[in-house]
Amino acid sequence: MERNVSFSLLGLILLLAAGIAAVSVYYQCTYSDLHAKYELSNETLYKTMSDYQEKERILDDVLQNLSISEEREGVLGEKYEEVETEKEGLQTDLAQANEALVSLHKKHDKLQRDYDSLNKKYGALQMEKRVLEDEVDDLENKVDDLRDDVKRLNKRIDELEAQLSE
Repeated sequence: MERNVSFSLLGLILLLAAGIAAVSVYYQCTYSDLHAKYELSNETLYKTMSDYQEKERILDDVLQNLSISEEREGVLGEKYEEVETEKEGLQTDLAQANEALVSLHKKHDKLQRDYDSLNKKYGALQMEKRVLEDEVDDLENKVDDLRDDVKRLNKRIDELEAQLSE
């Protein structure tokens, strides 16, 4: 029995050794699988952290741009108010200029009518002047003819006086 017990004990030891070997192999495979999953998870974690840091940097840039945009908006708001005030002033000036332009157009139209009227009168006076100049020319010709007649008559008188004195 002792021998049986020894063989049983040896069989049990071998069985335990085989069990330990099987458990070791199982845990080695499980460890390898877990290690691969760990590496993959670790890489994913680093990639996620990198993405997070990149997004955080982008967000910081966006926030900085937003604050700059807010400052610009404030400045542009002030400029807009200035431009709007200036626009209102310019519209008032434009309205006054348009009123002055209408007034000047009315004056221009009146002056144009006066000019046209004076131009017609000038034309009429030019015609009258020509008629009078023609009349003066005719009268000068008549005067010349009458002087010639007077000279002829004086000559005839002188001839007649000469005949009478002879």
